[in-house]
Amino acid sequence: MIRHWLRQLGRRPAGAAGRAAVLALAVQIVSLTILGAGISRADLVVDPEVRALVRSGRARVLVMLQVGDGGNNAERADAISRAQDAILSRLPESHASVMRRFTTIPVLALEIDATALLALEAMTDLVVAVKSDRPLAPQ
Repeated sequence: MIRHWLRQLGRRPAGAAGRAAVLALAVQIVSLTILGAGISRADLVVDPEVRALVRSGRARVLVMLQVGDGGNNAERADAISRAQDAILSRLPESHASVMRRFTTIPVLALEIDATALLALEAMTDLVVAVKSDRPLAPQ
């Protein structure tokens, strides 16, 4: 499954810098997904940079979802979609904007404020981590 994600992500961006950025994101997602399978509800990880950014406005974030590792690709995509829907239904209106809904990896890209961050932190049944979504410098 991990190799499938890396292959899928590695094909999309153009150029070595794009592939390196996506690979870095994939490694972060995979590590949090693997850790997410065994974390307790009290262990939700919020990037300190996100906390600082929402204090002064809005921040772009990647929300890592807690989704089981069972089933085929279609079942997994359905589980990811249901988790994303559940998160979006529980976020306060006008405090979060969807930037991207991923279909093959358990991630939701949002732009949030402090109120939305508090709501995400309460969703320990669905959210493993909230990481800053910032461009990576080419290597």
